[in-house]
Amino acid sequence: MGVRARAGRAALTLVTSIALVTGLAGESPAATGTLTYTDAQGVAHQKVNPPDGECAFFGSPAVRVENATGTDAALYRDQNCQDFLITVFKGTALTFSSSKPQSIKFG
Repeated sequence: MGVRARAGRAALTLVTSIALVTGLAGESPAATGTLTYTDAQGVAHQKVNPPDGECAFFGSPAVRVENATGTDAALYRDQNCQDFLITVFKGTALTFSSSKPQSIKFG
């Protein structure tokens, strides 16, 4: 095996090791755990390991939100995460009667 081939393999090994240690570019961190929200009809919906920094629309307003993840999340009155309502802290649950959240963003 020539010197160039060995150098090429060494460089490839180094780059692969760095990618494994630091993570691949484009990966989005996620809130580890499960978010459960209940709509006005009493139907429970779940999002497992929801991504951080992305707005997620509930589908219909939530009357209860349980954040069983390791990350705090912001709840919003609108579908586009613009009209902030309240923070649901990691490991807690909130129940709503009047102003109900329609979207959530973790991180």
